[in-house]
Amino acid sequence: MKPIIGLTMHGVDKTSQINDVYIQSIIQAGGIPICLPYIAGEDVIPVINKIDGLCLIGGYDIDPRFFDQDPHPNMGVTVKMRDESELAYFYEAFDRDMPILGICRGHQLINVALGGTLIQDIPSQKPDAICHKQLSPRTETTHKVTIYPGKLREITGVDTIFVNSFHHQAIDRVAEELLECAVSSDGIVEGLEHPFKKYCVSVQWHPEELAIVKDEYA
Repeated sequence: MKPIIGLTMHGVDKTSQINDVYIQSIIQAGGIPICLPYIAGEDVIPVINKIDGLCLIGGYDIDPRFFDQDPHPNMGVTVKMRDESELAYFYEAFDRDMPILGICRGHQLINVALGGTLIQDIPSQKPDAICHKQLSPRTETTHKVTIYPGKLREITGVDTIFVNSFHHQAIDRVAEELLECAVSSDGIVEGLEHPFKKYCVSVQWHPEELAIVKDEYA
C-alpha cells in the first residue's frame, strides 16, 4: 500500500493553500498526499494516526516567541495558529519516530521545536549571505551547498549539490540534538538531521521545485 504523507498548508487571506508542486512531488515519489489544516494541539493525534509521514512545507516566518526572542524590526508575517498547529503535528510525529521532512520554513520549525534559534533577518544580521536573494526562478538552482556524511548524503548520493534556496530567515543556533548536514558557502546551515531518529531530515532549499531537474538533484 502506498504511504500516506501529510503536508502542512500555508494560510493566506482566510484561505489554506499549498503549491501543487508539493502534491505532485509526493505522487511522483510513490506516495499519497493529504493536506493538513491548522488545528488545535489536542486534535493532532487522530490526524497523525491516519498518515505514514509528515512534510512541513515553506511559508511565513515563525514567531520568535517560540525561540525566546523579541521580534526583529524586519521580521515578516507570522501566524500564531500555524506555528502552534505545526509544532503539535511535529511533536506527535517525532515522538512516534514517524518519517519527517522539513522544507524551508519547515526546516526552521524543526530546529525551533527542538530548542534551536533563528536568524530573523539575513540581510541585516548576516549581510554577506547570498541565499536570501532570489536570483532565478524556483525551478533553477542558484548556489552550492556541501553535504556531510549522514542520512541526507545517503538520500542525495552526493557530497555537494546546487540548490534553490531563497529566504530571509535561517538557522542560527542549531538545536543540541540535531546535526548540521548541509552548509552553503556563505555559512548558512541548509540541512539538519536527527542522528537517532529513523528519518527526521530538513533542508532550507525547495527540493519539490527541483524534481524535474534530475541531473542536478538526483
